[in-house]
Amino acid sequence: MDFHRVHFYPETASGIDLGRIIKDVAQVFTNCSFDVCKPFFSFEHHNKIDVVERARISEIKQPFERQPKEHKDFDLYGRPTALYDGFELQRLLASPAFQADNDDDDIHIIFTDLLTCTFSEDDWRYHARAVICGTPSIISTTGMVEAPAKPREFYISQFGADVNSLKKKLAGRFIDYGDKRMTQVATGYVLQALFFFVTEGEPFCDSDACRLYNAHWQEDLIRTQVENPALCPKHRSLANKFNRRLAARKRI
Repeated sequence: MDFHRVHFYPETASGIDLGRIIKDVAQVFTNCSFDVCKPFFSFEHHNKIDVVERARISEIKQPFERQPKEHKDFDLYGRPTALYDGFELQRLLASPAFQADNDDDDIHIIFTDLLTCTFSEDDWRYHARAVICGTPSIISTTGMVEAPAKPREFYISQFGADVNSLKKKLAGRFIDYGDKRMTQVATGYVLQALFFFVTEGEPFCDSDACRLYNAHWQEDLIRTQVENPALCPKHRSLANKFNRRLAARKRI
């Protein structure tokens, strides 16, 4: 899909620098235009807040269609919170009633602090996700913290230990709430969301030296998005071809 406009819907309290994200993404997609819309979950869109509750899940070992009607607000680790089925949330937000101004070649990227999850039939349970690619793409700032696993030492030592002490001991080795590196991490997820369309549904890279690498560990996430945020030659070439196609369309 040769999109040419990207619309961002920020999360008001996320702490990410959307201006910096747009600047970095524009260096990859040089012929696209970018704009910032009102936060998707703002007062003006209060009716949408009611709608997303339909994507709530409370039983992590049951697929969405088998979810109980009454919700238990616990996350994947038993802590009080709310979980949302990422694909169901995407389906609800893609409804024509909520995307009336959507053009076929526009991309919509929604930032949210909702913890998005997807169900896996491999182990028959939900897993936290930082990005749900598609229309619209959803990037969860909470998912950036909770989806990729922390260093192994964190899980080995956490039983009977103070979590805050563990976090101080392992500081710098994972992304936490309020982390200044979250903007760089968010940029990587935006690129994954855009390459989903460039590659017709294959946004991730097998190379762990590429920014499109699907990091399952926080340390891999930091390495690919903060320490060495670069695209591999293959995906850089795909971006260049995409940009040339758009430039040719503009000349017609």
